[in-house]
Amino acid sequence: MTSAGSRKLCCALLGAVLLAAPAGASASPPSAAGFERATERLLQRPGFGADPASVRSAAVRAAGEALFPDDVYVTLYGAPQLSNTELGTKSSKGAAREVVRLASRYEREGDDDAVPGFDLIGVVANSTPGPDRKYRTRQPDELIASYLERIRDAGGRLMLDIQPGRSTAAKEVDALEEWFAEPDVDAAIDPEWNVGPRGVPGQTTGSIDAAEINAASRKLDKLVDEGDLPPKVLVVHQFTKKMIRNRKRIKQREEVQVVLNFDGIGSPDAKVAGYEALASRRLFNGFSIFLRLDTKVMSPAEVLGIVPAVRFLLYQ
Repeated sequence: MTSAGSRKLCCALLGAVLLAAPAGASASPPSAAGFERATERLLQRPGFGADPASVRSAAVRAAGEALFPDDVYVTLYGAPQLSNTELGTKSSKGAAREVVRLASRYEREGDDDAVPGFDLIGVVANSTPGPDRKYRTRQPDELIASYLERIRDAGGRLMLDIQPGRSTAAKEVDALEEWFAEPDVDAAIDPEWNVGPRGVPGQTTGSIDAAEINAASRKLDKLVDEGDLPPKVLVVHQFTKKMIRNRKRIKQREEVQVVLNFDGIGSPDAKVAGYEALASRRLFNGFSIFLRLDTKVMSPAEVLGIVPAVRFLLYQ
């Protein structure tokens, strides 16, 4: 590489690091009490929520095949209680229409099928301890059921995103086990909010070790095996190399497809350079689009041209 080329790459990488942001792109997580109040208001709305037992027992078309490498998974991110997220700015019906539209654009631009999905924050990091002092709140079953029912009707999948706080990803997978036992429910982990036993979300920048990721994927793998389910996707967010420790030890299980998703905010050049720096040739890779924060929103054609191939998309 020429010296000019090296300088260009270094500047792009620096831009990616400086402009990187968590998937929620929020300065501070909600307090436990504030989030609880927002949830109560939502569940009091006429027609909001769904019966978990009814949704779990509904017939589902299970593909039986792994999504990757043949499909592209396109998701909208957030939670209805968080107004700075895509799922917080739209009704579930409107969000379903939007993500189906996005997925269809990827199908038109590429050679692969595109699967629409909701990346719903199923465990929300809090700035205050909460009743069990774990600095996180789990979404109620009625709310999760509502979003699963809506995306199922649209022919897509639900991903439950875990912001552990002082808990662990594996414990939160256990807590959401009944949902992960569904054939069309996947998982994500956001290491920035994995703050350990003494950290505080919003004050402590979290990280995660490969051993913690492997513990979570092992639990998902067991659910797939016991339930005779299709393979699941496990997304791990990242925007700096330090967020995932010992990444070479992450296991790519046959029944759990691990994706490293780049959450950088900025210009297309900076985002692509950051993605290339953190992408894995052994795992699958994802890419986040920040509709209101990126300096230019990249098109599906631009995203599909990135190497290594982007298999997971998060729109926020």
